[in-house]
Amino acid sequence: MNARNIWLMISVGLGIMLNPLNSSMISIAIERLQQEFSLDVNAVSWIIFSFYIASAVAQPVMGKCSDLFGRRKIFLIGLVVVFVSSMLAPLSPDFSWLIVFRIIQSVGTRMMVAVGIAIVRIHVTEKQAAALSILAMFLSGAAAIGPFIGGVLIHWWDWQSVFLVNIPLVIASFIFAWKTIPKEATLKTDHGDMSIRKWFLLIDAPGILLFTISLVTLLMSMLSVKSTGHLSTWHLTAGGIGLIAFASFIRHELKTASPFIPLRVFAKYPEMTWVNVQFMLVNTLFTLCFLVCHLIYSRYAI
Repeated sequence: MNARNIWLMISVGLGIMLNPLNSSMISIAIERLQQEFSLDVNAVSWIIFSFYIASAVAQPVMGKCSDLFGRRKIFLIGLVVVFVSSMLAPLSPDFSWLIVFRIIQSVGTRMMVAVGIAIVRIHVTEKQAAALSILAMFLSGAAAIGPFIGGVLIHWWDWQSVFLVNIPLVIASFIFAWKTIPKEATLKTDHGDMSIRKWFLLIDAPGILLFTISLVTLLMSMLSVKSTGHLSTWHLTAGGIGLIAFASFIRHELKTASPFIPLRVFAKYPEMTWVNVQFMLVNTLFTLCFLVCHLIYSRYAI
């Protein structure tokens, strides 16, 4: 593997690690955010849920965008988005603005994850298996070390540092990516003169909307029940809307020509079952990470 490919892998690794790093690092800041904005744990939990929902929506959308506009461009734009959101988040006047910047940050980090592995697969042909394994180490290692980094930052500075720590990583990744990721040939597509309606259909905007509504309403319903301690008409209504939206999402995805999430792939390729298993394991890991970190920090101030 030549020097250029090594630096390319470093640039991609620094970029894709920002998503798991920020998803796990914030768990340590929950207690401080509660104090800063005078929120209960259910309300402040949206700083985590919003990140995951935005990531889930952005991943397939950015994959499609990379096919149209090029992977290098999407990767570099993602770094700029993370830079801007990480600079503005510490200046948030209230919690709602912090959520907005957190969502923008999530989209930016997911842009790099969506195209980073593809960039390495295309441009690093020598010892490709080893290269992809190294990228996997960046992803899993960032998720594992995130709480430790978050703890150090919160101890010595404050919650704002959890966002500002991204800045040097983004700058380093951008410089290396600009120099090492080869420019792609101009993509010859017929999408340039598309109407807004056709663009929405291409990225499956109805599917994205139904998916987002189902997740948000179901989470709101469950968290509200937990905070109030009883089941009300509003909780049932929100939960019902979420279930209807989710059922409509599945029905829509099975019928549309360009699905947001190609559900038929799971039936066509039984091997995809392992993707579902991995999905459940990752969710369990992050749930435990959040709960354990929050418990230790709130109970023992460690």
